[in-house]
Amino acid sequence: MKRFLTIGWTVLALAAAFAAGAQERNMARLTLADTAYVDVSMGLRGEAGPMKDIYAPEQLAQGVLDVVSQRRLDKVSLYGRFGYGYDYGKGSTWRGWIDPYETPFMVADSVPGALSLERYSLQAGAGLPLGGGWAAGLDLGYDVALMAKHKDLRSKNTAMTFRIVPGVSWQGESLGLGLDAGYERSTERVEFTQISENVEHTLFDLYGVWLYHGNGYASAETRRFKEAERFFGDFQLDVRLGAAELHNNIRADFRREAQTEVGYNNLRHGDVRSLTWSDDLSLQIGRRHLVQVTAAFSTMQGFRPLQQQELDPDSRIRIWVTYGDPVFCYFRQYHYEKLSYTYGSSWQLTLGVENWKMMHSYTEYPQRFTQRIGTVTPFAALELPLGEAFRLSTRLGFAKDYDACSDVTAWQLAEPMLRQWDYWDGDSVLAGLTLRWSRGRTYIQAAYDLELSTSGTDYDGLRHVAGLTVGFLF
Repeated sequence: MKRFLTIGWTVLALAAAFAAGAQERNMARLTLADTAYVDVSMGLRGEAGPMKDIYAPEQLAQGVLDVVSQRRLDKVSLYGRFGYGYDYGKGSTWRGWIDPYETPFMVADSVPGALSLERYSLQAGAGLPLGGGWAAGLDLGYDVALMAKHKDLRSKNTAMTFRIVPGVSWQGESLGLGLDAGYERSTERVEFTQISENVEHTLFDLYGVWLYHGNGYASAETRRFKEAERFFGDFQLDVRLGAAELHNNIRADFRREAQTEVGYNNLRHGDVRSLTWSDDLSLQIGRRHLVQVTAAFSTMQGFRPLQQQELDPDSRIRIWVTYGDPVFCYFRQYHYEKLSYTYGSSWQLTLGVENWKMMHSYTEYPQRFTQRIGTVTPFAALELPLGEAFRLSTRLGFAKDYDACSDVTAWQLAEPMLRQWDYWDGDSVLAGLTLRWSRGRTYIQAAYDLELSTSGTDYDGLRHVAGLTVGFLF
């Protein structure tokens, strides 16, 4: 989790934006800026090293193409974006879903292999002024992702996301308000197949804190389907008083998900409910002082149905029958805070601290298994101009774990759980360097980041990340 929260330090800005897909926004606020541009950028990124998340490949290469455009036609402000990304990783394992942290219920195998992931993203938005400072907008997004593992057991994932976000805004002389509410539907399907013969592989059904069922893979395909709905809303506040500007965005996000077996007569694997609250605030005083505060809190609940196979007297086919409501079995609670202060205009110095803590548990009556981890990361960053065309940015931080506890039982997959736990439960140094060149309508950005373990575990080492982005403005 620590490495995902500090991802902005280890990924180029372009790659990070695309990894999450097109980001929803209140398009009514497009009317506040009369700008017209087309930004075309291409990026390459690679990472390697033994210090990694259990789901991450040993080596990863990424390519990204991103096209963003904004312009005004008469009174209507328009926004459009197309993104494409391709990831190729070596030595990937335990990756049953594209996003392994989206649900506690996972299906995966333990054999390392090459993994490819393609993402396509489309986003379109429009904002229309209504008079009296009011404006309305609409944001539409459609994302597709394809993932495949190229070694037995071979998995193929197909995912789709559709999003619609209407919004309104009001702008006065010193006060601005915005409100949007959105709906998102996403689906993902995974299929496992085996090419080699006379070799038995194990397919694992994971359900929280690395508790599992393992079965020898049969010759027939194994297919699982995951569908989710997300409801969310944002409230934006802008205040301008003299040289001071305050911007605040408060968000609420509710997600529900269900997993079923494809073509297996109503077999269900689990339901998930997630609720997240977040607040992003920035205070700019003049040109030299900037204070930024971020806070987020989320909970996740997992439920497993009580099912057994019974013979249908009419069709004479064995089907899965559900008894009662799903049983609550998994709980995760997470909070994250970040505070930073930036001083300077042509050059900028940033000092800040991040804090996060996570606890999750799984109940297999009458036993309950728990993990918790907390990390605090003070950091500093310096951005300097080098002549007229270059800017240099350096970053340095230290991640210190202050609260860690994990249950271990024979019911769990001990080796991957302990490997992941040693990665979480360990102090590390975070460092990075970015050099940006821009002239006219062209810009080039190169970045290098590393994470160095200082914890003294069996999984000490480095994780290197390097990237290059080339962009053109029209």
